[in-house]
Amino acid sequence: SSRLPVPLPPHCRHPRWRTMAAIMEPAPTPKGFAHAIIYGTMELTEKGLVTEGICEAVRAGYRALDLAEHYESSRGGHIGEALDQLASEVPRSELWLTHKIDGMPVGDYAAVKARVQTMLELAHTDYLDALLIHYPLPGGADLSGDPAAISTAANFEWFVANIGEAWANMVKLKEEGLVLNIGVSNFYEQHLQELAKHTAEDGAECWANEVFIDAAHPQKDLVAYCHAQGMVVMAYRPTAFVMVYGLLDGVMDALQALAEERGLESVQSLVIETLCLRGIVPITGTRTVEHMATNLKAAASKGNSASVIPAKGAPLPADLAPVEEQAEMVEMMGGLDEYAMAFARMGVDQGEA
Repeated sequence: SSRLPVPLPPHCRHPRWRTMAAIMEPAPTPKGFAHAIIYGTMELTEKGLVTEGICEAVRAGYRALDLAEHYESSRGGHIGEALDQLASEVPRSELWLTHKIDGMPVGDYAAVKARVQTMLELAHTDYLDALLIHYPLPGGADLSGDPAAISTAANFEWFVANIGEAWANMVKLKEEGLVLNIGVSNFYEQHLQELAKHTAEDGAECWANEVFIDAAHPQKDLVAYCHAQGMVVMAYRPTAFVMVYGLLDGVMDALQALAEERGLESVQSLVIETLCLRGIVPITGTRTVEHMATNLKAAASKGNSASVIPAKGAPLPADLAPVEEQAEMVEMMGGLDEYAMAFARMGVDQGEA
């Protein structure tokens, strides 16, 4: 993919962080989540791969799954088949299902509820541990076209006008017991500030925000903002672009040396450990059992804390400045989730109609 033509807004950039103290955000303990890592299902498409992948992940030790109405993997009941196969080994009460509704659930509540009931039926469960608004646009938005079409002034105006209604429907889903926690995904500070106007009115807090975070794009300001509000921060695609770092002179060698110093098996493990030690929950979707094991091992570095915040005595997160400082080069080489950054620019770039 090509580099985005529009510069990222200040809150999405990454100043040079020279001290370990700068890496640590003030982070109140988020409530109700004790999982260090989540198994992602976005890349699972074929029926057999969905069922097999989830079963392998849970048997390897994952206990939290990330699903979405938008994902091919969540259609056809394959996730439900996997949970049925696992029922005799791991009870539903020990699993955490985070699901995402496609776009903002505006309009008639009965229609929104029917969609969520279908999600429950396909997953063979009668409740979701968490339901997130997948992205701050109408449901069914084209997420395969030009990312610049996302970050228009008109789209942000639509978001501002409709977030109250969408959140009210989410609150009703929680009140009726279909979901236990409600939150968002691909929301940045400008979105969260608008949302806060409505959470203050109804008292239903935003439980989590799932966003793109990796070594080159640590989103420190956004993470600090979310943690200050008591939100769980989940990171999708945290290691998707690690191989791009190898194209930068000396960067991969520096990261590999850092991983070895910390007793980790790979740069991917280093990124996962660093996120966990920052109080962020990485979402990983590997199909390889060996990689599942190394991911779980890296995530375990935060200790046996009852929340995503690392336990007392856990090591400090690694300083990933070698790649953070070359983020622009990473982006030029395609190491960027362009759709995530387009969501980040909503309400910031107002030059587009």
